[in-house]
Amino acid sequence: MDERNHGKLSQGLERLSKAHVDPEELLDPDTVPIKNRGGEWIMPDCPSCTERCCLHPEPDSGILLSLQDVAHLVDSGHADLIVGTYTFKRNKRGKILDEIDEMPRLAKQDNGDCHFYESTTGRCHGYGVRPTICRRFPYEVSYKKKSGKAFTRFIGWSQCPTLENGEEHQESIRQMARDAVVDENVSFEDAVLLGEHVEALRQAGFGAYLPPPSECPAVPEPVATDAE
Repeated sequence: MDERNHGKLSQGLERLSKAHVDPEELLDPDTVPIKNRGGEWIMPDCPSCTERCCLHPEPDSGILLSLQDVAHLVDSGHADLIVGTYTFKRNKRGKILDEIDEMPRLAKQDNGDCHFYESTTGRCHGYGVRPTICRRFPYEVSYKKKSGKAFTRFIGWSQCPTLENGEEHQESIRQMARDAVVDENVSFEDAVLLGEHVEALRQAGFGAYLPPPSECPAVPEPVATDAE
């Protein structure tokens, strides 16, 4: 069940996306096909998994948060679980680029486990508010080499065990595939908004998760036309 609250910050982000992101550039979650080698219905067997993506012992590891994830966590009363801010890359001369270098992460327990991971059960106790990347894993969006058309697939390198009767879980698989498309769209929207409209994000309420203006990419001034 999705328990994320679509409140003030989420609504503000939605307005910015509608104003600045070309909908023609986004994928339709309901039309991108599932294409898995050897069978379309591949369902992960999460309870049997021993390679849990919820465990992050390395200091710099953890669940990366999109703008949408940040907004949903704040709106759902979990702002305290957002660690870090977005930062931008610099070139060799120190110029700030419009590419993201670091992203906020979901808080971890002292041993490195995800905040929501329950070691005694091996389950997520924040299932209803988990980030999009957790909702779609282990599915991803890929593109055909010649046509560039998008499709979703079970991530080939994942260590997830799978169920033999995957066909019985078609709706769950379709939902993971749809969430993979949503995750792809979210990444595109983040690139546009953080690269070109970071100050609009600041005004919308994301200031606590953004670097100061002096550490953000400069947005070119609009070119004046003869009519102006």
